[in-house]
Amino acid sequence: MLEFFSTADVGTAAACFEGHSIVVPAVSFANVGQLALDLLVNTLLAAGSTLAEAQLVGHLVSENVPPIAGGAAFTTQARSALCLNLQVYQIASHKITIIQQRAAAFPGRAQAFAQELVEWAASNNVASLCVVGGTDDMLRHDPNMLSRPIRVIHSGASAELVNPTFIERFAALSTSDAQSDVPSDVWESMRGAGLAPLLYSECVAAKLPFVALVMACAEGDNVPDAVAMASHVASYLQLGPSPAPDARLPRLPFVFPPSWSQLFGRGPDVALYL
Repeated sequence: MLEFFSTADVGTAAACFEGHSIVVPAVSFANVGQLALDLLVNTLLAAGSTLAEAQLVGHLVSENVPPIAGGAAFTTQARSALCLNLQVYQIASHKITIIQQRAAAFPGRAQAFAQELVEWAASNNVASLCVVGGTDDMLRHDPNMLSRPIRVIHSGASAELVNPTFIERFAALSTSDAQSDVPSDVWESMRGAGLAPLLYSECVAAKLPFVALVMACAEGDNVPDAVAMASHVASYLQLGPSPAPDARLPRLPFVFPPSWSQLFGRGPDVALYL
């Protein structure tokens, strides 16, 4: 059973999440979803009320994922602070909740975790579930290898989601009654999508509006991928400044998390090349 442990004065879970759109990473290929949400949360925390104020409201506990703790990840945290798995941040002004998952489900528990997450969301009357993740670039065709398209997959009518206009800009797939010819194997061409396919199936069964933003990428330096994905997530969630007439995405002033300074080790000693 998924349990929510709140910080002080945020109220009950039902009151805290009702009508909110939940955003979670798929814990997928190249960690693109987790990196993108870390970047987005850090930017909102650093900007405060000048953009859309985000607040830590608690964390979730599940028997299906490890209860880990790590060092401070965000600019606004003290160096001695900790980050937990399944920490919950809210943007109350937009009715958006971001759940940052930092460790995958235990082996053999992914289905159970996906099921309990959707059941928890439905029981708290959330409006929709958005999943952010990456897939393996190796399955793409050569002509597309130099691009970084975001593929959008959703269930239910786009009008039930946060930003229908954003959804309609993409060649999205739908499982609504109005589009019954959608292939059932939509995820088979995507390797490494993590929990996204399982959450998709659970949301369809629960009739909970669902959208996934998925980027094909390669392992390595995925900071550019995270920036691109965070830009699309911010656009979908309608965060940040309004885009210029000739711009496709809002120009959000991203603030990189200090934890990203540890993404790579130190470079080789230059003395090796003298």
